Amino acid sequence: MLTYDDFDSRIVKPNDLEKLFELNPNRKEYVRKINDKHKHGYVFVEDVLVNPYDVRDFLIQSSYIAGTNNLVPDKTGAPGMQQPVANEWVKPFVLYLRSFLYHKKITSRPIEWQDFCCYCNVFWKGMMSMDSNYRPHVDPGDFAFNLFLSDDLVEGEGTAMFSITTDEGTFLDVKEMEEQLRPSTISQIMDIGRSGSGNLTEWISFMGDDVYNLEGVVPAEFNCLSGYKGSYFHTAVYDPAKYPDGHYRYSLVAMLALTHPPAGRSAFLSKRPAQGSETFNDNSPGDNASIPV
Repeated sequence: MLTYDDFDSRIVKPNDLEKLFELNPNRKEYVRKINDKHKHGYVFVEDVLVNPYDVRDFLIQSSYIAGTNNLVPDKTGAPGMQQPVANEWVKPFVLYLRSFLYHKKITSRPIEWQDFCCYCNVFWKGMMSMDSNYRPHVDPGDFAFNLFLSDDLVEGEGTAMFSITTDEGTFLDVKEMEEQLRPSTISQIMDIGRSGSGNLTEWISFMGDDVYNLEGVVPAEFNCLSGYKGSYFHTAVYDPAKYPDGHYRYSLVAMLALTHPPAGRSAFLSKRPAQGSETFNDNSPGDNASIPV
């Protein structure tokens, strides 16, 4: 017979979450350009949390992983394994992300904490690539945050940003490219060099080719947060050759999805408030950012 004792250790109270996701008062927040040639930028926060190891352990135990591309080829186009995380489990953290976006004046659009889609990414040495998903892509969400929770990342890891050059110009942002080219034409360009749907190949650390020009790398460091527009051409920088056998990389992703909310919202337990409800908006002064959402 089930008793309360079977569930007691699995109960998470709001105060527990607040303590778990306590922000480091000495964290350093930046808005930076990808490079000096372009206006496009990203955000970076050093030493975000007071208890990053506790957060990592909590997330690993928070939910099951939704298969891998090796086992479920039609599961997802994303590399590695994805672990869905309900927003309730990380509510204090996504509230910080919302405040950060307002404070840095990256957006003034109404945001609720339910508008983030959260999951953890797991990369490992020896993982395979499905349809050459080491190549650059764009996200369905408006803005992507990555909190890195592996403490052994080598220098140069992170998220690589690319541009595509056509007769119409050089583009880092697919939305800007869509002002000049049809989406079908862009898709054809982005499909160049891919192995094809359902085809497994070796994962490589992609740093550009005849289609994509490397513009810079948004760094990945333990207990650090990076963020960028989902419409930038980007891919994960993970070079297995730099790590020992058995290495795994773990990070929490929070995707802000306002323009195209995820269908079904399977990772959410709480509904978004009805239209017209009161919405938090921090009007405190912040840095002017060149990455409006």
